[in-house]
Amino acid sequence: MWRKIAFIIIISSVIFSISDYFYTMRESYNKYLEGEYYFRYEATTVPVMDQDAWFESAENFEKVSALDFSDTKIMLLYGGEQEVYASGPHDGVCTVIYGTQTVDDFPVYNLKFKGDDADYFFGRKQLTYEEYIDYVKSLSPEELKSDRVSSKKMASFKTVLEFTFILVGTEALICLILFFLHRSDAKLWFDIILVLGTLYCIFFEVITAVLN
Repeated sequence: MWRKIAFIIIISSVIFSISDYFYTMRESYNKYLEGEYYFRYEATTVPVMDQDAWFESAENFEKVSALDFSDTKIMLLYGGEQEVYASGPHDGVCTVIYGTQTVDDFPVYNLKFKGDDADYFFGRKQLTYEEYIDYVKSLSPEELKSDRVSSKKMASFKTVLEFTFILVGTEALICLILFFLHRSDAKLWFDIILVLGTLYCIFFEVITAVLN
């Protein structure tokens, strides 16, 4: 009887791990739809005043001279085209990240986006489930730690998949060993390996639950 319970635990663990992978993908996408997870979009700043215009009149020159270019927001608004990451548009402003600096309330009309990024940035478009999963899968570990995403947990399903492969591979090997032990009628070793395989599943699920 205990052997049946052990096999049920092993099979259930494998089924749970596979199911958890698909569940984690869907949960990540739902958080994207709810706004908890989001992408920051690359944009180029559009200067309030073209640098050639600084010297066109005394008024322009005095205005620019009075500016504090140590302020990141001022520098982005007047210092020419700069590459930034933008997110959270509201009431005509948004948050931009420039290097290690974060600037709130940056005017969205002073940003220029590539392709369809503006539509996604303003929320006029949302990625479908398949588009979202494919895009997150395409991101490298470095990109998942960058300003491109709101949280690297968006790709937690990739880690779940890696754990699932490890579990399935290990349990497949254990089942193969059990098959040969059963044929050779080595009951003691069969029971030992079965117990170890069952304990492995239990500890594996506990560890992966903690890590995720």
